[in-house]
Amino acid sequence: MNTKNQEAIPVEFPTPFSLHQPAKNEKFLSYLPHSGFHNQRIELENALLLASYLNRTLLVPPVYLASPAMPWLRYEKLHERLLFQTKNGLDHCVELDKAGLPLPSECLNNFRWTNIPWSFFYDMQSIKKQVPVVFRPGLDYQWLYRTFSLTEQDVYFFKDMSPYEYQIHDDRSTYLPLDRFSYRIDLVTLENIPHRVLHFGSMFGSYRILAETGQHADLLRHIRSKMIFSNPVLSGAAERIVQQLGGANNFVGLHVRVGDGIFKLRASILVDDIYHELVDKFTDLTVDQVAEYEGGIEQHDLDRTESTEYEIKLRSFHPIDETNYTKPIEVHHNPDIVLDTNPNIVSRLKCQSGDHITLRFRNTVVYLATDAPDPRNHPLLRKLFRVFPCVFVLGDFVNELEDIKRLQVVEERVRLESYLIPMVDAMISAHGHTFLGTPHSTFTSYIERQLHPVYTGKPVQVMGLIDYLKSLGK
Repeated sequence: MNTKNQEAIPVEFPTPFSLHQPAKNEKFLSYLPHSGFHNQRIELENALLLASYLNRTLLVPPVYLASPAMPWLRYEKLHERLLFQTKNGLDHCVELDKAGLPLPSECLNNFRWTNIPWSFFYDMQSIKKQVPVVFRPGLDYQWLYRTFSLTEQDVYFFKDMSPYEYQIHDDRSTYLPLDRFSYRIDLVTLENIPHRVLHFGSMFGSYRILAETGQHADLLRHIRSKMIFSNPVLSGAAERIVQQLGGANNFVGLHVRVGDGIFKLRASILVDDIYHELVDKFTDLTVDQVAEYEGGIEQHDLDRTESTEYEIKLRSFHPIDETNYTKPIEVHHNPDIVLDTNPNIVSRLKCQSGDHITLRFRNTVVYLATDAPDPRNHPLLRKLFRVFPCVFVLGDFVNELEDIKRLQVVEERVRLESYLIPMVDAMISAHGHTFLGTPHSTFTSYIERQLHPVYTGKPVQVMGLIDYLKSLGK
């Protein structure tokens, strides 16, 4: 590889007022970011929606990328932690790392986290046409007071004490269930607050900011249609790989999280659900054949067993799911299925040989985005590879990822590859004609509602609260 290809691709940081210059008495809204990328993305979506409702300019904090991510904390604690999350006074860490010298203790965590602007991921120039945006360089109050000539009395704080404390209702005439939220705030209440700044803590939570009126649903649809990954390095890698798979709408995309937390504990049921849906839609296997390829009826029953530990973990994230996941092996095939034709993929890609039965399913190309290490040899995923000869994973396209490995916050010597590779993986799967994902995953929800529709030529999804609750069986 030549020297040019090894050079870092730097993250560009916009100045605070690069997209909008506020007027003298302009009003603002801001919030505190926390948790992983997709939780912060939901916070941004909610904040954009509410700022637009209230005709306020959004003060956008940067995206915090860290492993492990900073969890939700009550307002004062979260703000304190965010202020402590600084690299001020640690310039010597970068110099020592450059020189290959041992790092002192204060530098050990320096390269495990960073923050980058939302403009790295999204076209904020397009978003600001709907909602004026100022990039907030840090989360200290002094910057607010100094920059906009404010005092503490000019800021109205919503200091949340629990993760799902409030839900904001845009239609005063409706009485909707609060779902997991503790209490309701009507939009008109916020409209009547005269303070120059409304400062929230966490804004995370699907359906925290409701869009029940037709006008507001259209606004949410517009915001979601603009919150599509637009970084040219990420999009370029995804598009090159999609073309090798036959192009958009020419394969099945899967997003399977099995590697951590609640997803790991319930992984066998998730994979079994996906396996049977694929078998029903894209094969003509008999019940006996389906059982054989998944390792027999005993293995099937084992895969359908839910861990009680999963219920304990889930309780803190979602209402308890009372579904009984045990079920017999059945088949419900598509009568119009087409089999035994060659896949529309580039010649470089080689399908597995399969056997005399599964070879007929080679025309169903599957792209599997997953956090499982070595997916081809992962015991839970093995049955997918057994039945479908043309399943591909990101590891089949490593040459297309070289530019992503070069992306970094140059000033801090922090590489972004570990955060960005899962995004590209999922972006590829979102181009499939069929997409199957992971329940309770905020990333899967993002793909289903936004990426998959946009990449396959459909409108983004917006669902009212009642329809959403019905979809959950409530």
